[in-house]
Amino acid sequence: MLLAGGAALASAEQLDSDVKPDAGQMTYQGCKCKSYCGPDATDAFNCDFCRTEHSCGHFSLLGSWDYCVYPQDDSFEAQNYQTKVDYWWGKITADDSRASKYPNVLGITTESIQTSFDNWKDEMPAGREKYIHTIGSICKFNLDITNASPYTGLLGPGNQEGFIRMGSAADYNNGGLTPGLGFKFARTGVQSANFVALHSLDLGQSWNFFKYNQSNHISPPQGATKALALKFNQASQCAPQVGISDLARYSQDGTEHNPPNFPFKLFMVPGEDVQMDESAKTPDEVHAAMANFQVGTKLFTVYACDTAIGDEMTPTDGGLEKACGSPLKLGEMITTSQCTTSAYGDKKFQVRHQRVEEDWAWRPDFLQQYDAKKACGWVGSSVSATGTPKTCAHEAGVGAEEVVV
Repeated sequence: MLLAGGAALASAEQLDSDVKPDAGQMTYQGCKCKSYCGPDATDAFNCDFCRTEHSCGHFSLLGSWDYCVYPQDDSFEAQNYQTKVDYWWGKITADDSRASKYPNVLGITTESIQTSFDNWKDEMPAGREKYIHTIGSICKFNLDITNASPYTGLLGPGNQEGFIRMGSAADYNNGGLTPGLGFKFARTGVQSANFVALHSLDLGQSWNFFKYNQSNHISPPQGATKALALKFNQASQCAPQVGISDLARYSQDGTEHNPPNFPFKLFMVPGEDVQMDESAKTPDEVHAAMANFQVGTKLFTVYACDTAIGDEMTPTDGGLEKACGSPLKLGEMITTSQCTTSAYGDKKFQVRHQRVEEDWAWRPDFLQQYDAKKACGWVGSSVSATGTPKTCAHEAGVGAEEVVV
């Protein structure tokens, strides 16, 4: 990164004049930022860094700089999960205005995907934009998991309380929606649990947001969306799959489970009462329909798929029996609030992605059940639990064990 600090940071300095560039931003060497954190073209927009004061960090022809890090906020994480829920819900409902439009989705190629996986805060860094899933509605829900569940943490028996954010991954000018889901569960004394789910990344799937099943495993993207997968490959060997082992690592009350017990994937079947017609819709119409869901509405029935099934090339297509190996019905996801658009949700609410390699590290048997390289659309020679692309922590010369998680 000899010339670190090109146009990306120069333009970032013009954003949000009411937010100081160093607000809540840190570097691995403890430097004070004088610009927003962001990547540039010198490392293919891979790792966030900032311009630093007092010649702190590294030196380049454009001045001093250092890699940015986003550790958890210990004082916030120490709180009870209900306190965190109340904090987020207050922020979410303070302003129900939504983002005005979707930006060009290809803008994501100039952001660090590593940050989507390694930002341990629950809010996006200052100056960062949501290029995908820009507009969403958020609800609170309960998932009452059956006593038959053998899993741990938030996948174990009992009532789990969470947030769901629902929105199209891409603009509505594609003949339909690209439905996507983001989930966050507060936990007492430890960081929140997060995961994302889709049906696929195909553009223009349907105008009915809830027409198709969703999962944390999807098909390898094809066509125009393949560029997104290549961008995600900077952080993981398996862009179409995200991990869920962290869901099982801690319970909502903060109890740790070591090792965590979790399934191969989650599979979600939409409820009957949330179905929409197939007529073309605007963002306002889609999110107005969600706002009309009554408290107590079933959004999804959630299944745990304990094993892979087939080649996992179409992991959300067809019925349960075709897409879910060794299925167990965990429970039904029931709304406990109205769904609402949210300025905070669209601008700041962070749903962290987990690398599926972390699942493979806990459960190496998963890699024996299917051709992961093929299902992941990976362009390298092979995939493995230890083959994760180099993280920004390693670029900064920090061992993984030194990063606050």
